[in-house]
Amino acid sequence: MFYNINGIPSESPSEEKFFITENIIKDFIFKEGDLTLEIENICIRLRNKIAISIFGKVENLHFLNSCPIFPFVAYAGIDAEIRISKLEFEKTYSEIEDKKTLNKLLYYYDVENLISSIQNSVLETKYLVGNFYKLLNENNFLVAENYTTVDNGIQYASGPIVVNITSIVNYLFINLYSQLDFVTKLAYEIENLNLDFEKYPKLKSKDILYGDQKKIKLAYHPNSLFEFSNDIKIIMYLRNEIVHNASIDSIPKVYQVIKDKKVIEKFILLPDFENGIIKVFKNRRRFFNDDVKLNEILPAMITDFWMRLKLTLENIEFL
Repeated sequence: MFYNINGIPSESPSEEKFFITENIIKDFIFKEGDLTLEIENICIRLRNKIAISIFGKVENLHFLNSCPIFPFVAYAGIDAEIRISKLEFEKTYSEIEDKKTLNKLLYYYDVENLISSIQNSVLETKYLVGNFYKLLNENNFLVAENYTTVDNGIQYASGPIVVNITSIVNYLFINLYSQLDFVTKLAYEIENLNLDFEKYPKLKSKDILYGDQKKIKLAYHPNSLFEFSNDIKIIMYLRNEIVHNASIDSIPKVYQVIKDKKVIEKFILLPDFENGIIKVFKNRRRFFNDDVKLNEILPAMITDFWMRLKLTLENIEFL
């Protein structure tokens, strides 16, 4: 099955610029624009860069990872893979004699966790986009099978039958904004990498967020995530609208285009923007005159985001 931009699935690839399908293991396959593998490879190189800066060479880290201490430094206090309390962590830390090596390992895995968060968020983006189009295509969003309120025209569905897809939309924009924060943290941390391990160092980027990008060398860098492109500004606005006002629409809806009592298109509308800025008149900020359909602009928006993320991580690699 192929999931298309217009919300109508097909048994074979459509002629549209973009579609999504699933392989045998239920992984989503994009027709074009999927840069997740390239981003994954850059993240691996970034890990190696940090390892060389802290341990001299990657092989030294690999040797230490073969020691019994590995699960403690890599997972304790970070991942559910190891069950340990704060007090147990402090006790174990105090009992290990080679504090300098221990501090290096702990700090390395703290920075590595920033990279892992970016990787996981990118994979979530792919999963969310894939499921958005799958739900849009597989569901008719009708209250009853073949029941339409018009023979020809446009109707909309709201309420419980659209909760799944609108929840995915909401989380998608929160996810994208989170990546802006994590990339800013990573850039700041690598620019200010701690190389003094007499004590266990705190992450210098702990309180750094995307709005603090003026503190990094890559601030406002062209074609990166630090450039305020129209798409980045839209992502930022929609995330804030979702977080602070629960939704991008007062009543979340999926619209259906009906022809001869059959659904021939489905879409979700976005408010009107101009150069990435929401159009506002006093208290009114949700105007829907431009017919901007989320499902039509999303593929280009995600590909642009991934291209900017890829360039940003490449730039961080050479800091």
